[in-house]
Amino acid sequence: MSINHQLDFALRVCESVAFALHGFLGITEPLTGCLRNVFQDNGAMRTWFWPVAGCILWLIAYLNCCGNDDIILANQFYIMAFHIGGVLYHRKLSHHPASGVGPGMFVLLGFIVASMRTSIWFLLSGFGVCTFIAMGLSNLLIKVPSDNESAQLL
Repeated sequence: MSINHQLDFALRVCESVAFALHGFLGITEPLTGCLRNVFQDNGAMRTWFWPVAGCILWLIAYLNCCGNDDIILANQFYIMAFHIGGVLYHRKLSHHPASGVGPGMFVLLGFIVASMRTSIWFLLSGFGVCTFIAMGLSNLLIKVPSDNESAQLL
């Protein structure tokens, strides 16, 4: 087993463990309110988003451990797009810039794993597409409350 293969596998296991835990948080969000409270998003994300994202994260965690190279590469691009969206989420809510480090770390992990599986040109093109998709979806999904709405929520 080559060092690249071992590192690739170890990074994917780290991703999958984190996604299994985060998936649980997403699925239970309607019952606990944990994520909305911690992120203080004041309803910026639609209520259905968190459980759907949790289920998808569980699927990604599972597929990330399969042996199919194409599925694993597609997972890495999804991971990058999803977590670029996470960085944009914190940015749109005017959180401290350091709050983007958490999701940004998974963008980096996805980029590293994908770089071990494809050419640099395909990787950079895919990263650009992921960024474009994340920007579009964040504009659709994140509704930043106006000052009047924020005052009413308090």
